[in-house]
Amino acid sequence: MRTEELIERLAADTAPVKPLLSPARRALIWTVAAGICVVLGVLHFGVRRDIVEASQSGLFLLRVGLLASTMWLAVLAAFRLSVPGHDERAWSRWWPLALLGILVALVAAEVVMGALGDGIGRGLHGWGCLRKVAFTGAVPAVLAVVLIQRASAVEPRWAALLGVLAAGAAGALTPEIACPIKGPMHIMLWHVLPVTLAAGLGAIVGLFLWNGGVRRLRAKR
Repeated sequence: MRTEELIERLAADTAPVKPLLSPARRALIWTVAAGICVVLGVLHFGVRRDIVEASQSGLFLLRVGLLASTMWLAVLAAFRLSVPGHDERAWSRWWPLALLGILVALVAAEVVMGALGDGIGRGLHGWGCLRKVAFTGAVPAVLAVVLIQRASAVEPRWAALLGVLAAGAAGALTPEIACPIKGPMHIMLWHVLPVTLAAGLGAIVGLFLWNGGVRRLRAKR
């Protein structure tokens, strides 16, 4: 068979490939979907009675800002890692984790200051806030994993970790807006800790995606 005939036959067997949207556009679409889930969560659970007073608190605004920033940077990095060559700066994936670390440090400082002053509050009765996080973050988490899997991510472990982390940060916005409990220990255990657990869950999901990719590659060989 001549080379020209082989090329023509291979070209005839190929199917058109629909190009993926850019990482920024996919991140924007995901963020809109996550924002809708946050709104639905707030509508379902209600707005905290002291929202006007809370919105004047620098600590509250800083926590919300850190959660929103972590969400956006994490999902953007996750989708960049899903496209070969798009994530040339390896350090960019660490920004969401750095912001999460700042958030944890901020709330930990509140716990320490509370222990030295007015008290840290009761932290054992917060399952309702965990339910709020799960209610809001479940759909964004599934959507992020599906989009990452469809893109056949080169680094699925990092991509899934950051994608589910973004969903956890989105989920944590609901208790911040809906929960009236101000105790630092409650905020640490039931508003912030679930975000870090989401990162761990994302790492586990990413490991499954990576193992599945390795098995498919070996099967082709």
